[in-house]
Amino acid sequence: MVKACCVINCHTRTHDRHGKRISNGVRFFSFPAWKQHLGSQVSELTKRRRMAWLAAVRRKTITFNNISRNTLVCSRHFHKGKPAYEMLECDPDWVPSLHLGHKEVKATHSGRFNRSIRRLQAVTGDNAAPAPLHVAGQMDETATANDASQMDDTGSNNNVAEQQECHLCSCRRGEINRLLEENRRLKEELAQKRMDEDSFKDDDAKVKYYTGLPCLALLMGVLTQLLPCLPQTGRKLSPFQMLLSTLMRLRLNLPIQHIAYLFSVDRKTVSTTFRDTIGTMFRHLKPLVHWPERHCLHATMPHQFVEAFWQSSSSYCGLL
Repeated sequence: MVKACCVINCHTRTHDRHGKRISNGVRFFSFPAWKQHLGSQVSELTKRRRMAWLAAVRRKTITFNNISRNTLVCSRHFHKGKPAYEMLECDPDWVPSLHLGHKEVKATHSGRFNRSIRRLQAVTGDNAAPAPLHVAGQMDETATANDASQMDDTGSNNNVAEQQECHLCSCRRGEINRLLEENRRLKEELAQKRMDEDSFKDDDAKVKYYTGLPCLALLMGVLTQLLPCLPQTGRKLSPFQMLLSTLMRLRLNLPIQHIAYLFSVDRKTVSTTFRDTIGTMFRHLKPLVHWPERHCLHATMPHQFVEAFWQSSSSYCGLL
């Protein structure tokens, strides 16, 4: 798709008239969006920036509510070749400012002189040109008054600008602090939902529910015994998550797809992890399985089993 800059008298395009792409390193940027759902401060700032871009471009066909996705501004109109971050309102690239195709009309010394002459004629009621010396004196007084008035206006404008800047700085600091606090809270919530070591700290009830082991220390001890033998290459799950997912499936009989959703992996990864981990557990934890003596089995065997099987088994053992 051909991209073109919308600035007046800027003919920068991505392709020439023959459809061949132009490799000049120029980038194109769309107008900033008005973010209304991120708080009042962000809404006001982004609205002000969007209006500033419109004022800089000065296209009658481009209005605040009528900006298409194809309305772009190229990098030639920014000092650093790209727009500044939206929160950096003092940055010169917060709005495009170079090669805009129009000039600001400012009052000149001759304009002030003409206005002074017209005011002098209105006061004296004489439309004819005054005497040179008289005009010079009046002009000096008028110029002095105008300069003093302009100095007062400049001072008051500077004070207002400083107050607005201080207010904006405080608003930005408040917004930054709010975002930092929100970021911290979201990180804590994300850590609680992750199935890793940190989410099981100081929560033995959670450990017992998912694994059947009484505490996290015992779970970590089992992991320490299995860690040298667990496959590590190309695994999406950590060794702790491999052992945890296997114990969860053994204890709760959870479906493989459910475990895949909990750990944010695919079904094949869970299946392969369970197969490898259960094999490692069988080989290295087998000595921990204690088979009780015969009299212990007889003492704890249910009465129905004793009546049905114990006599026949005893006779069979006697024949042996």
